Amino acid sequence: MQKTVKVVSVVVPTYNRGEALGLVLDRLLASDCQGLHEVEIIVIDDGSPDPAAPLVNARQAPSGFTLKCVRQENAGPAAARNLGFTASHGDIVIFIDDDILVPAELIREHVEAHELNPGAVIFGACLPPTEAGNHRGRLLEDLYGTRPDRSRFERVSIVASGQLSVERKSFPDEVYASQLRTPAAEEFELSARLGRRGILAVNATQIKAIHDQRFRIPDVCDQQYKHGMGCAEAVSKLPSTLIMHELARIAAANGPVLPHDPLATKCKKMAKALVANSLVRRTLVILCEVTGRIVPSYRVNAKLLLSVIGVFFFAGYREGLGRFGPSTQ
Repeated sequence: MQKTVKVVSVVVPTYNRGEALGLVLDRLLASDCQGLHEVEIIVIDDGSPDPAAPLVNARQAPSGFTLKCVRQENAGPAAARNLGFTASHGDIVIFIDDDILVPAELIREHVEAHELNPGAVIFGACLPPTEAGNHRGRLLEDLYGTRPDRSRFERVSIVASGQLSVERKSFPDEVYASQLRTPAAEEFELSARLGRRGILAVNATQIKAIHDQRFRIPDVCDQQYKHGMGCAEAVSKLPSTLIMHELARIAAANGPVLPHDPLATKCKKMAKALVANSLVRRTLVILCEVTGRIVPSYRVNAKLLLSVIGVFFFAGYREGLGRFGPSTQ
């Protein structure tokens, strides 16, 4: 692919990131892009109260790079990515979230991944900034699927957009569904559409970046709550996404109790509903943190964390159903 790809576009949607966006851009501008004619970086300011343009314009792009900022009225990450896609002209377009710190080789690695997987959508890992050997770090590494024994390229059914790249020829107009505004909703919809179109989604497990956010247990739980809401928005607004077996299973397991549900499913849903209120969820987070300090068993801590995460996802999904309308289940 490097022999034919001359221009790579990097789209960075941002909202109210402030000075922290500067570090993201500095890492991108320090990328090793040997073999490429040009790398254009386009920052899409999604209506931030404090405009991002001054911070972007204060940076000098080195030779081989261009850098610009485009502002839109607040419309969510999907619409921001689509605006960046239409404003760019690279053969490959890489979407980088505004809290992702990339290593120097990441752009080249995405290009190489497309060379080895032509026509595919490629994404890599966004790792928590935890120290190696840290007990909580090991829990999060397992949660985010960063085991060292994984294949270099894994075909998957659900994508993650923290660092994701596409080939322009595969998307004649836009990449994401702009009407979806909740984070993760657009990923579920894109994943379902890729499946319908027969476009491979590939997890390039060795392409890694750092997610520049706090990754305490409360942060991870809140993130899962938002993912639950995003899942509910996708299912409610675009029922066609239920073509994905994974999404259909999520909807069936977390939706309201239905008359035809097996007794065991009804009991699980009712039990989740009892512990899904805000006060109980926060109590469970405290229990998780305390257990992590006093119980040495990794297995116990991992099982407890996964259970608590499931409660937060369930609560977010139910909140999303109420906000975006009933699912079609």
